[in-house]
Amino acid sequence: MQDHPSPPATTPAPDPLAYPDPRARVAAVATIQSVITDAADLITRPEPGQAEARVADRLAEELAEAAAMLRALPGRPAAMSGHDYALLAALRTAHAAGEDVAGTVARALAQLAAELGGTAAVLRNRPRSWEAALVADLLSGTVGEDDDGLPMFGGPGGSL
Repeated sequence: MQDHPSPPATTPAPDPLAYPDPRARVAAVATIQSVITDAADLITRPEPGQAEARVADRLAEELAEAAAMLRALPGRPAAMSGHDYALLAALRTAHAAGEDVAGTVARALAQLAAELGGTAAVLRNRPRSWEAALVADLLSGTVGEDDDGLPMFGGPGGSL
């Protein structure tokens, strides 16, 4: 008779090096190893500041990209940038939590506009696209046509 219950039988996690497509597994493993190395370097900084925050943002993008790679194994994910993966991961998480995804997007864009100095700054990279027109409408509804509501979303002079 045992005094202690037996530990539950566990199924070992699949070995990432055993996936059928060698290119996909190498890319996923290399991305994860790179993130681990960079994160370890990041935490050794004595006085973290803006530069380290930018590195942490990039690491979040790389981790989201690695997650997409792992989800897509044994094939490769559709070509997207790291920040696209990070945005998709954030939206997926918000949706799974039952949040209003449209409100999440509106608040994030408003905070970005506050940090960059206005709606025009958000749209500067491609101002005349149909996507920019829709984002401008969303921001207009969120922060006002003249960006009067930006301070409540942070950035220079903001409350966040």
